[in-house]
Amino acid sequence: MPIFEPIGLAYIELAFRISQHIDGYVDAYCGPNYLRDQVLDSAIWPTNQLVQAAEQLLEHIETSDLPIRRRTYLRKQVTGMATTCRQLAGERFDYREEVRRCFDIEPAMIDEALFDEAIDELDSLLPGQGDVLERTQIWRRQFEINGEQAQPLLQLIESELRTRTLGLYPLPASEKVDFRLVNNQPWSGYNWYYGNYHSAVDINTDLPIALNSLTNLVAHEAYPGHHTEHCIKERDLYAGRGWAEHSIFLLNTPECVMAEGIANSAVGVLFSPQELVEWQAQTLYPKVGITGNPAQELRINTALKALAGVAGNAALLLHAEGRPADEVVDYLVRYGLTSEERAQQRLRFISSPLWRAYIFSYFYGEQLISRWFERGDKIERFGTLLSEQIYPSLLEQWVIEQANQCYKG
Repeated sequence: MPIFEPIGLAYIELAFRISQHIDGYVDAYCGPNYLRDQVLDSAIWPTNQLVQAAEQLLEHIETSDLPIRRRTYLRKQVTGMATTCRQLAGERFDYREEVRRCFDIEPAMIDEALFDEAIDELDSLLPGQGDVLERTQIWRRQFEINGEQAQPLLQLIESELRTRTLGLYPLPASEKVDFRLVNNQPWSGYNWYYGNYHSAVDINTDLPIALNSLTNLVAHEAYPGHHTEHCIKERDLYAGRGWAEHSIFLLNTPECVMAEGIANSAVGVLFSPQELVEWQAQTLYPKVGITGNPAQELRINTALKALAGVAGNAALLLHAEGRPADEVVDYLVRYGLTSEERAQQRLRFISSPLWRAYIFSYFYGEQLISRWFERGDKIERFGTLLSEQIYPSLLEQWVIEQANQCYKG
C-alpha cells in the first residue's frame, strides 16, 4: 500500500468531507478504507470549515516542492473542490465562472449557424420527405431495442472491444467489468469503478436503447474508456507512484473533462468511422432483424455529430441567461433533433445541482483531444492520456504549441 504525503492525505480527507454534504461527489475510490471511514464516521464539518480547509490545502500545494506539472494539476483540482465548498457555504458564482473554476475550461456558446448547416446536411441525407426532425426520429427509431434484446449484444460488444483494447494497452490481468440494466436515471450509461481493477457499468433503460450507438456507449464506459483509464491510473499513478489523488475520482473537477474526453474519443481509437458502421451492420444488426446501410449511416452520423454542442448551449441558456425550462426543451428539440421525451431527460441532467456544469466536460474534452490527435499518432497519444496526469489547460497548451510548430515549419 502506498505511503501518502500530507498533501495527499488532506486531499482525500477534503474530498470525503465534501461528500458528506453532496451525495455522489466522490465518484470512485480505491485507497485505504480507513481513510474514508475515519471521515464518514465522524461529525460533518460546517461549510465554513470546508472552505478554510480547501484554502489551506491550496496554500500547501503552492508552497510544496512537488514537480510543477503535478503541483499545477493538484492546484486546479483543489480549485474545483474549493469552488464547491464555497457554493455549499452560500457563495454564488456566475455560471460561466463556475464552469471555469470547476473544469479549467472556458465555456462559450457555439454558433447556431453550425447547427443549421448540419441540419441542412441531414435534410439532404435522411430518407423520405418533409420535416427533418420527424425524419431524424424515424431514422433513430429503426435502431431502437429493449433491454432483453440488448443483454446478449452487450456481451458481444464487450468481448470485441476488450480484445481490441488489450491489443493496444495492456491492462491488469484481474480487471473486469459487470454490465447491468437500470432505470430512473438522468444519464444513458454510468461507470462505477470499485477499485482493484473492477467496474460495473449501468445502462439506463428509461428510454429505448439505440443499437447504433451501443458500441460507442460500451467503449465510453468500459474499453478503452472510463474503466480502462481507471485501471491504468490506479496501477501506474496510485499503486506505482503513490499519488493519492489517483486513488479517488471527484465530480466537478478538471479531471472530469479529461475523463469524458477520453471516453468520448474511445471508440475512434479502436475503429475508423467506416469500420464501426460496417462492423455493427455485419455483427450486431442481423441478431435483432435490423438491416443496416453502412455508407448512409456513416454520412448521417457525421452530420449528427456536428450537433454535439447543443446541450452545452442549452445549459448556458438555462443557467447563464435564465431562460425558462420549456424554452430550453424546445431548443434541444430544434437543434438537437431529438424527441421531447429525450430533451426532457437531458434537461433533467443539466438541471441537477450535481450535473448542471458537468455537461461541458463531454464536448470540450473530446474537442481538445481531437485537436491534439490531428498532428500525432492517435494510438500513442491516447495511451498518454490513459496513463499520465494531464489537465485541460495543459492539453490546450500542447495543442497551441503543435499548431505553432506546424506554422513555423
